[in-house]
Amino acid sequence: MVRRIIFMGTTEFAAYILEEMIKKKFSIVAVFSQPDRHKGRNKKLISTPTKRVALENDINVYGFDNVNEHFDLFKELNPDLIITCAFGQKIGISILNLPNFGCINIHASILPKYRGGAPIHYAIMNGEQYTGNTIMYMAETLDSGDVLSQSAIKIEDDDTTSSLSKKLSIDAAQLLFSTLPLLFNRDLRPTKQDDNKVSYAPNIKRELELINFNRDINVVYNHIRGLLYIPGCYFILNNKKIKLFKVEMIKESHNYESSYVLCDNNDYFKIYCKNGYIKVFDFQVEGRKIIEYKNYVNQNKKDIVNGVIINEGVSYGY
Repeated sequence: MVRRIIFMGTTEFAAYILEEMIKKKFSIVAVFSQPDRHKGRNKKLISTPTKRVALENDINVYGFDNVNEHFDLFKELNPDLIITCAFGQKIGISILNLPNFGCINIHASILPKYRGGAPIHYAIMNGEQYTGNTIMYMAETLDSGDVLSQSAIKIEDDDTTSSLSKKLSIDAAQLLFSTLPLLFNRDLRPTKQDDNKVSYAPNIKRELELINFNRDINVVYNHIRGLLYIPGCYFILNNKKIKLFKVEMIKESHNYESSYVLCDNNDYFKIYCKNGYIKVFDFQVEGRKIIEYKNYVNQNKKDIVNGVIINEGVSYGY
């Protein structure tokens, strides 16, 4: 029997899962995503990755600031199941109670750990060795619903939020495809989350993007790679914001003060921390394009100066 499915998502993570569902010939009767937004210096109107996948496959797609104001549309679509993934809006109880098989959410953590909008970021920043995916029934309280299925994957030492997100999206699609037949056959026994083990991963605030190098090298490196590219991280040097793009971590004893900048070769510069240093290969000086340090040196720029101490970094819990 064909099941009518509404898919609700926004990000690349969600877009990948939608694409895989389409390949598997699931009956996606509609897609809901966030509205188009103006982005960049030119304020160009940009659609979400999930919306683009829907349009490429001739699926009706809707973008509302508040989907709960459109209950009649949901009722008209008559879904057997609603699947949400990184959607970005709270779904009201009237919509949650509509489908025969309920509303399920795909969340990129092993719940009840890391409820919230940035579970992948926090798993890396906190130095976790493993994370995973959870498929659960949706509830009115954020990420608190009964669990249908879970999976786990290892976080590698060089993973960033970007690389880990790609791995988790592949894993999430596989988990979904093994879960849906059991759900439709009503062969699943949902389990309640342990409220004593709940932790949170709220959306990343701007102040978290500023890196404090006056800490242990592991803490600094995890902070950087947890924010690298998405949404990005930076430090301030000579009153200019320096955004990081390609870095490496070296653990070693040294006699330099934390936050000391050393430029002793032409391929990268170093920023010292406790028990090691960060190699910076690619970066972006405020108001300029991303550049490799070796090219930066050849252009005789003077923004990054040997021997400067970075003292503007502030720790916000990381």
